[in-house]
Amino acid sequence: MSFHRVAQSDRLTAVAVAAFAASIMASAGCGTAAFRASGPVAGSPQVIVVRDNANGKTVPARAGDRIELILSSSYWRVTGSSAPSVLRQNGPPVPLPRPSSCADIPGLGCTPVRAGFTALTGGKAVITASRSACGEALRCRPGQMRFAVVVIVGK
Repeated sequence: MSFHRVAQSDRLTAVAVAAFAASIMASAGCGTAAFRASGPVAGSPQVIVVRDNANGKTVPARAGDRIELILSSSYWRVTGSSAPSVLRQNGPPVPLPRPSSCADIPGLGCTPVRAGFTALTGGKAVITASRSACGEALRCRPGQMRFAVVVIVGK
């Protein structure tokens, strides 16, 4: 085998290994807890979806981007943005449709809630939520009562 073919084969192997490693990291939860749901058009506003697994994390955004916070339980009370001039809440949280995996029993709290935000200008804002119950007559364990995600808005 010639040197050119060996080098080309090594490059292809390296690319395949890198792609495989990236897919494993993403599926194992090593990726970001938020993702851009809109198209990848440079400079256009994006929709960034933030879920329960973003608790304690930092999410980058740009002015004009929309942040959609979706928490998996109706027991969450979204406090809002710590800096409304940087990240404005677009109205009160709203319940989403009950998932089919959630039994139709009152008090389960498994109906998700959504709160929308718009990034206005460069800066830092913290979105917070809290709850005292994690199910009917079920107190939350330590670490389950508070939600916070830091949003860094670039200009």
